[in-house]
Amino acid sequence: MWSDKLGKAIEAAAPVSYAMSLVSPDEKEAVTSAVNQGIDSYLEACYIKERGDSYEFVGNRMECRVSKESLPVLIRRLMNLDGEWGTDLASGICGTLDIELV
Repeated sequence: MWSDKLGKAIEAAAPVSYAMSLVSPDEKEAVTSAVNQGIDSYLEACYIKERGDSYEFVGNRMECRVSKESLPVLIRRLMNLDGEWGTDLASGICGTLDIELV
């Protein structure tokens, strides 16, 4: 479940630029859905080029670079998507940061 405390922990643990390469169609769809929301009800976005955020398709892969500031927003949005792929991907990202989602 999302909390401001979790968001702060993610931002504190995140590198300046978090890189991931996705090949699963479901994971690519989840990230695309999360990113395409634009500015959300929290008045936040997770695709701001000036921060260094990028989401590009290279062949069958989605290459993602997510800034330290945008990563908590992306994870929150993934957790709020319908279906398990968003939650599973959010959990996997958090796991790489040594943060366990309960």
